[in-house]
Amino acid sequence: MIKLGDKVRFLNENMEGFVTSIQNKGMLGVTVDSDFEIPVLSSQVVKIDFLDKAGNNEPMAQAQKPRPVNSNPIGVFIAFERINEQYVQVSFHNNFTEKVILVVYELIDGVYHFIQELKLEREETKSFKKLDMEAFSNWPELSIAILPIEYHSIKPSAPVVKAIKFHAKTFHQTLKFSFFLQKQAYQWRIDEKEISVDLKALKEHDFGVKAADSIPNLKNRPSELIDLHYDELLKKGFKASNDIVGLQMDVFIGSVESAFVHKMDKLVFIHGVGNLYLKNKMHTWLSKHKEMIRMYQLADPIQFGAGATEIYFKN
Repeated sequence: MIKLGDKVRFLNENMEGFVTSIQNKGMLGVTVDSDFEIPVLSSQVVKIDFLDKAGNNEPMAQAQKPRPVNSNPIGVFIAFERINEQYVQVSFHNNFTEKVILVVYELIDGVYHFIQELKLEREETKSFKKLDMEAFSNWPELSIAILPIEYHSIKPSAPVVKAIKFHAKTFHQTLKFSFFLQKQAYQWRIDEKEISVDLKALKEHDFGVKAADSIPNLKNRPSELIDLHYDELLKKGFKASNDIVGLQMDVFIGSVESAFVHKMDKLVFIHGVGNLYLKNKMHTWLSKHKEMIRMYQLADPIQFGAGATEIYFKN
């Protein structure tokens, strides 16, 4: 029986990946080396041993190739690397400041227990502990105090305390190519503070009142398909900006909030295949607003390739 996190090979394609979601009617979501989740019938894949290298299977070989250093995201990260069928190795990575100090606690029976202190230089990775996937439902909540250290700074970065609760569905959706492990792993950023939206204020907001320098047309129900390419935004009347990504994010956030207010079920944003920076900023924002967002994923690969994200709301 195929489970979340299993490594599988497609029967009709020269691809393999990891099961990151289990859907209805025998459908699985399999994430391949491009970080894209492909829907497939369980009968169309076969589970393979986690240590099986699959011979000359080119897609998995490509997944092990180093990616350009200048594309590495900024932040402090935690990663869970599958080392065999049963265990994952937990690691931390600092790509944020000259040094960070991490203090890790486990919450057990309502009491926080100190586990370990780690000091990481910039671009350094350190192993934390091994965890048993068979005991996933019993993994204790982690509380991580993060102290960034900058030797010269106009304003020091603020400390952050991050709580990590483990839920099977959201955990397995974090599977991606880890830039610091150079392989597939469950990975996410932990140094950012949680940001929430005042839903009551948002729903009561008068979109008929135009604020100075506001993004136009957000008082109206947005289109279900929004192209965030800069030239397309200019065609639609948005003002030229020196901060192109800032403009794209303003349109993105305003459209998401407006869609939520108008009780829309779904939005699709076109961000392009090559614009990983914009896509990652969008996905980071969405991951912090679970009060509005039910789920998000890359949109139909046949129609958009890997260049669009679809969002489903909790309305």
